[in-house]
Amino acid sequence: MSAQSITRTAFVTSRRLEFLSEKELVAQCGHPVAEWPLVVIKELADNALDECEAQGIAPEITITVDTDESWIEVADNGPGIPVEIVDRLPDFSVRVSSREAYVAPDRGAQGNALRTILAMPFVLHGEQGRVDITGGGQHTSITIGIDRIEQKPAVLGWERLQKTGSCVRAWWPRELARELAAIRRFAFDLAALNPHLTLAVTTESETQRFEASDPDWRKWRPSSPTSPHWYTLENFERLIGAYVVHDNEHRNGQPERTVRGFISEFAGLSNTAKQKQILEATGLSAAPLSALISNGDFDRAKTEHLLRVMRAQSKEIKPVALGTIGREHMRRRLAMWDTEGASFGYKAVHGFDDSGLPQIVEVAFAAFDEGGHDYGRRLIAGVNWSPALGNPFERDQLLADRYLGRDEPIVLAIHVANPRVAISDRGKARVQITGGQIEKALAAVGQSWTKQRKAEERTAAARARRAALYRSRRTSLKEIAYGFMKQAYLQASDDGSLPTHWRQVFYAIRPLVEAQSNRPLIDKTFKGII
Repeated sequence: MSAQSITRTAFVTSRRLEFLSEKELVAQCGHPVAEWPLVVIKELADNALDECEAQGIAPEITITVDTDESWIEVADNGPGIPVEIVDRLPDFSVRVSSREAYVAPDRGAQGNALRTILAMPFVLHGEQGRVDITGGGQHTSITIGIDRIEQKPAVLGWERLQKTGSCVRAWWPRELARELAAIRRFAFDLAALNPHLTLAVTTESETQRFEASDPDWRKWRPSSPTSPHWYTLENFERLIGAYVVHDNEHRNGQPERTVRGFISEFAGLSNTAKQKQILEATGLSAAPLSALISNGDFDRAKTEHLLRVMRAQSKEIKPVALGTIGREHMRRRLAMWDTEGASFGYKAVHGFDDSGLPQIVEVAFAAFDEGGHDYGRRLIAGVNWSPALGNPFERDQLLADRYLGRDEPIVLAIHVANPRVAISDRGKARVQITGGQIEKALAAVGQSWTKQRKAEERTAAARARRAALYRSRRTSLKEIAYGFMKQAYLQASDDGSLPTHWRQVFYAIRPLVEAQSNRPLIDKTFKGII
């Protein structure tokens, strides 16, 4: 054995590279790699909707998936991502968000959504990833890679030119064709939860369009003042700290933000007389916001007292102020599936959750017609007008007990509006909804269906009655498809001169059927028809 010895050096390595890993991104977004195309579309659409609403614009969004060049793009009619935010995206050591520190019924409150989208193409490729962003009059193309010497993320390419519009394009280093059906389903969910949204989805040179049912529809906007009643003390101090840090970085010689200015941004506290009463009660007249911080920490006595007085001087927000999607919009959207109109049911339950926060739960239901039994359940679930990728509500047993489980031939929509949703996991894919509103809404909407399904388990006669119970006069998708079958086959086979796969016929017939029925035709349904 050698007697030689060395003194080892303690190396310092950046941990920012951990963000550019599959494990970390799965933890950040809460979804496996196969669902990342949906995550990209969801986060970009959420941001676009929030920005359009903040500007008072009826949102128009276009989702485009190019399977040949392999990219995903979300464009909208809003102002776009500000250039100063784009400039900070490659810094994986910080979080940049205009939503994260506020407590409000916003969609895009993750705080790192854009950064995860920037990282995903790189992780899938392994060497580099590219994202193009247009906003604020500038088009920026960013290519991310690794500095293998310093073991940290690196910008391999950065191009900027002047360009109007608002869109984000993620260049996807893996095949996208398998994800098209899921993307179209998600687009439907997005339109189902947002009555003011006009949405176009283009995949494989085919475009499906959802017109806004109510362009003037209103909900609680991202630009609306938040309520002090929505904040815990921890949330409240987080907002104070975020303001102080931001102002220190960007003040540039301007006067420091005051407690009075901070108070004025809350709902019900814009009145100067109320502001004066709060400041006098807390002893913070003319005090800067930084006066709430002492020795590198919050002055808990001051912040707790301020929040308590602000609550006393403002009214609690009623649930109705959050906004509802509404019966008529839900009826129209569920009718686009092959459902029996007579089976439609809708219930909105207004109330408060167990923390005293205003909450609205909306549930809509419809049963598939006789030709739609092979679907299984079609679930549309969302929180604060943002569709979930799956069922986030942890009510699987309750749904099964009411015959609303995943094998039932139904369409079920569940939506919750709440300014401070309790998250069950880091990726925010699961939420905890309290207050009993979901249970009440499901009981009201699914009552007749549950009764019918229980009877079916007992007798064959009850099973036969289901068709009569939900029968409508509407022409089924099957009948409409048969009417266009010859035309679609001839188009797909070049007048019968070429061998044709059923999927080619499906692509030819789908726009014809959807135009006549105003309902989506999916590949699984068509395959069952033929």
